[in-house]
Order: sequence, then structure tokens, then C-alpha cells
Amino acid sequence: MKAFSAVMLSALPFCFSPSLVANELSTALQQSSVSAHFRYRLEYVEQDNALKDAIASTLRSRLTVNTGTVSGFSALVQLDNVSLLGNDNYNSTVNGKTAYSVVADPKGTDINQALLRYSNDSGTTLSAGRQLVNQLNQRFLGGVGWRQNEQTLDGYRLQQKFSDHLSVDLGHYYNVNRVFGPKGAAADQHGSFNTALLQWQLTPAHQLAGFAYDFDFDNWAVRSSRTFGIDYQGKLSAGPKLSWQLALAKQDDAHKAPLSFSHHYHRLSLSWALDSVTLEAGQERLAGDGQSAFQTPLATLHAFSGFADMFLNTPNNGLRDNWLEAKTKLKDVAVTLAYHRFDSDSGSQTYGDEFNASAGYNLNKQLSALLKLAHYQADTLAVDTTKVWLMLSYQL
Repeated sequence: MKAFSAVMLSALPFCFSPSLVANELSTALQQSSVSAHFRYRLEYVEQDNALKDAIASTLRSRLTVNTGTVSGFSALVQLDNVSLLGNDNYNSTVNGKTAYSVVADPKGTDINQALLRYSNDSGTTLSAGRQLVNQLNQRFLGGVGWRQNEQTLDGYRLQQKFSDHLSVDLGHYYNVNRVFGPKGAAADQHGSFNTALLQWQLTPAHQLAGFAYDFDFDNWAVRSSRTFGIDYQGKLSAGPKLSWQLALAKQDDAHKAPLSFSHHYHRLSLSWALDSVTLEAGQERLAGDGQSAFQTPLATLHAFSGFADMFLNTPNNGLRDNWLEAKTKLKDVAVTLAYHRFDSDSGSQTYGDEFNASAGYNLNKQLSALLKLAHYQADTLAVDTTKVWLMLSYQL
């Protein structure tokens, strides 16, 4: 990434000539924008163990400033504050309330994003700084947008669009700002994280992607690995409204990982859109051998393997998640129901079952509401767990 920095610096004398800046500054100021977003969430957690039931009432206030463009350069700054509304009767992972169940929403103020970006007419975008990176369905790399404090990356990113059908996204990052921040031992993960994503729109109905992730953690060596895979998404262009996703990946130990391993991953889902209901069935497999398992430490994990977040770390015997899901609209309310059965990949264990439900409603263009619940019934892994969320979002 030294070459990346050299390109950015060498471009400055040309892109910021005094006459050009004078002509563009007025337009850039007019293009600049300031926005605010507020998200209140009440989260309740009940587990069949000795921990006290958790109730977290938090408000995330976000201020975002986007500058206009001057000679291809622009900037983004985003500030987040997570505040408590009421008592902190939950374990935020940093507040010391270990007698309560965990709700990973610590209070605090943090710079969520702060980056400098350069774009040109050739389809090139270079960015440097703290940034939100969401790739594909976020199974391997995502911002964990469900938590009040997002996951962002410090580093450099090159995005190149070769045509309307072909693009590449390359990144080198040296720090992960995790959802457990801004303070605490788990707030950051330093290291060297290299990412590559190639996306090819084969036809309007078919998309193919190839990806590679090389993660070298300084203080979390057990998660150091190299992952290579492909992702194919398609749909029928005529007839029944059927769509599908097939993802395959292979993960090996790398750098200072304490164990040698080689694990496979697959995800297969089929979706059928009827007049008023969309049905989906699928299976996701993260292989394990009893000593280690396929892991996705920088994923948006809440979006996978059930809302209850019982599988943020894949068990060493691996995981097979078989699910059924139905989505519909009852007047203006978006409703989702899902069932998951969780089994081991090796060892013939049934971990448990989970039922999920959600209902979302947009009161207007600025205000929306969401109600979610999850109930995990344990068999051989963890304990029975119930979680309920009520969330209100307001955009200025």
C-alpha cells in the first residue's frame, strides 16, 4: 500500500492547483451536506442460567458531514454517541456488570468514519482513513450495523470500475474498530488485513464474485487465516420468481495461527416470491473438526445463524444451519418469520433450534419502528435464550 500513498501524494500538486481550487471551491461548498440520525433501542435478554435478565435502553446519535468535491477529492466525517436512557442493567462488555446477560452496546463517543476520498472519470476511487466496508452479503466482511457502535476499518481502499459489468475492490487495513468500543480491551484489533473482491455482472439476472481475505491479527492469532471463495447469485428471468445464492469458500491457517487447519464453507439458499409472500429455504455450513472451525471474525454476524447471536464464534465441531423463512406485508407492516435448526458439522450433535420474528413499519420518510424477537431452544449448546428488541430510527 506504499504505492497507494505515493499516488495520492503525487496527485496533490496537479489536483490542487490554485486556479482550479478557486473555481471549484464554491461548488464544493454547495455540494457539502450535514445530516443527523437518531436510533433508540430497548433490548431485553433472558437466559436459562444464573445471569440476571438484561435490559439495555440506549440512544445512538450520529452526525455525518460529507464535503463536496474539489479536483476529485472529497472527505467524510461521521461522529457517533451512544448514551444510556435509564439504568445500565446489562453487561455491555466494559461496564463491569458481569452478573447480567450481555448486550454489546457500550456507551461512549467515537469517530465512526473519517476518510479522504479521490475519484476520477476512469472509474477509480481511492480512500484512506477510517471507513465502513460492507462486501456482498457481509458474511465475511461487514460493518455490524445492527449494534449501536458499528465496526469500521482503518486503512486504504482502491475501488476500480472497469465497466458497468466488472469491478474490483482491494483493501489494506491495519486496525479494526469493533462494536465493543470505543473503550475497553476488545475495542480494537490491530494487525494486517488484506481484502480483494472481484464482481462480474454476467447478465442482468446473474452475478458472480470472487473474494480473498488475508487476516493477520496481532493479539488474536487464533483468528489469523486466509480465505478464498466465490459467490454466485441468480434468478429466473421468466416464469416463477425464483432466485438463489451459492457461495463456496476454503479457509486455511496463516501467519501466527496456533493450529494448522483447512476448513470449507458453503451457503445455498433458494427464494420463491409469490404474490404476497416470499419463501426462502437454505443451508449454511461452516466446517469444523473438533479442534478448530471455519470462522468469520469480521462479518456482520447478527445477520446469520439466527437473531439470538448464539454462533458469533463457530463451535470447534463446526455448524450446519438449516433454515426456513417467510416474508410478507400486512398492510404497511413488513413481517418476517424464520426457523433455524443448528447441528454440528462433525460429531453428530444437535445444538438447538431457534425461532425468529420481526415487524417493521415506516411511520413517514423520517421515522421508522422495528420490533424483533428471538427464542433459542438449547439441546447440546449453550442455554435457552430469549431476546426482544424495540427500535425507533429518526433521520433528519
